[in-house]
Amino acid sequence: MKTYSIRPLNFFNSTLLILLLLSPVVFAEQQPVLKYNVTGSGNYYPYYINDNNTPGILPEMIKQVMQLADIQVQHIELPAKRTVKYLHQGDIDFDVLSPEWLSQAEKQNPQFIYSDTLFVIEEYLVSLKNSVTQWQQLNNINNQPVGTVLGYYYYDDNRFKRVDFHSEKQLIKALKMQRIEVVIIDKLPAQYWAEQFNVDIGFGALHSLGNLKIRLRSEHQLLLPKINAAIKELKNSGSLDAIINKYTKSISLQ
Repeated sequence: MKTYSIRPLNFFNSTLLILLLLSPVVFAEQQPVLKYNVTGSGNYYPYYINDNNTPGILPEMIKQVMQLADIQVQHIELPAKRTVKYLHQGDIDFDVLSPEWLSQAEKQNPQFIYSDTLFVIEEYLVSLKNSVTQWQQLNNINNQPVGTVLGYYYYDDNRFKRVDFHSEKQLIKALKMQRIEVVIIDKLPAQYWAEQFNVDIGFGALHSLGNLKIRLRSEHQLLLPKINAAIKELKNSGSLDAIINKYTKSISLQ
């Protein structure tokens, strides 16, 4: 009777076969880790707070959105000006901003795509209360020195003379010391820092009403549907509103 023997696979073929069998699992686990920054100026209260237990609105929102979307992320601490540079170079993968802050050319930059809205943000012309009547029309800042934050976008900064300070905190201190007459600042940081430094501020014209979104480098566009689905689910459940309320309940809103 003739017998047949099965030749054992050599080491190379055995290894190759194992890798082929395992490759779907390996590739499924190799998801990109997206690097991002939401520190703003570093004094972007209540949106960013340098505290592990209460990190601020944006860190908590990003954490919940990305966990629900099953996307791994890593926060990179950067000043605002470097965030812009790193994002354009591809050293980080996303940040959070309002497209309404951008010039028309930057809005159309094909490097980036935008998520659905996380929440709405308001920026105003802000001055000391005794001079706020001068700043009730946006055109009043034309050709005037205006306090701004270094590295931040302002869609119309060709109409006024930027005077850059390092943070929202420094903008309010500059108003108090009368180093500048008017600044552009988000409503919540303005109220928070005015309370901290006992500055009697007033709100002039609305500078921008912005929809805060995740600005993602376009090479990650396949992840955008998952991100938007997570944002929608967290909005519907009230989770995003709960984060905002957690950080704004202590601020005296005007």
